[in-house]
Amino acid sequence: MSRSSLHRSSFVRPLWAVLGVLTVAVSAHAAVATFDGSSEVKFQAVGPAGLKIDGDGGGLKASEAGGAITLEVPLTSLKTGIALRDEHLQKALETSKFPKATLVVQRSALTFPADNQAFEGDVGAQLTLHGQTKPTTVHYKVNRTGSDFHIQGRATVDITKHGMEVPCYLGVCVEKDVKIKVKFKVRDN
Repeated sequence: MSRSSLHRSSFVRPLWAVLGVLTVAVSAHAAVATFDGSSEVKFQAVGPAGLKIDGDGGGLKASEAGGAITLEVPLTSLKTGIALRDEHLQKALETSKFPKATLVVQRSALTFPADNQAFEGDVGAQLTLHGQTKPTTVHYKVNRTGSDFHIQGRATVDITKHGMEVPCYLGVCVEKDVKIKVKFKVRDN
C-alpha cells in the first residue's frame, strides 16, 4: 500500500465513523408534530381613527421533514365575527387560489428547552402567503412539559410584499402591516 493510499485510508475510516454517529444521532431525534389539534391563530389589521380589525382561526398543523419544521394554516378558517368583513377577507386573500399559508423554519435555528424550562427568542423563517414566499422574523416562546412543547409565536407581515393589495371598504383602508399571533402544542415523537 502506498503512503498516499495509507494516509487516505486512515482519514476515510474516521470520517465514515463520524458520519455514522451523526446519522444515528439525527435519526434518534424524532420529528415534531401537532398532537391535540388545539391551536389558535389571531390577526389584527389597523386603519385610520383607531380602526382595529381582529380575527382568528384554527386548524394550524405542524410537521417536520428534512430538518425543517412547517406550520400550515387554512386561510378559510379565518373569521372576524362580521359576515361581510369575512367575505372581504376571503376575497382579499384569494382563498380559492391560495387556501393556506405556510411558515417554514429550520429546526437547527430553534431552541427547544429542557423539561420544565422555557425559552424566548427570534428566528428567521420563510412565509408563503398569497402564493409568494418571503423571509420573515418570528418572535417565539416555548415552554416544555415532558415531551410536549407549548409554543406561542408572533410576527408582523407586510401583505404588499406577498402581492396583496391593501384592503379598503367605502374608502377606508387598513395599513399594509398585519400582526399575527399563533399558539399551539407539538410533541417530540
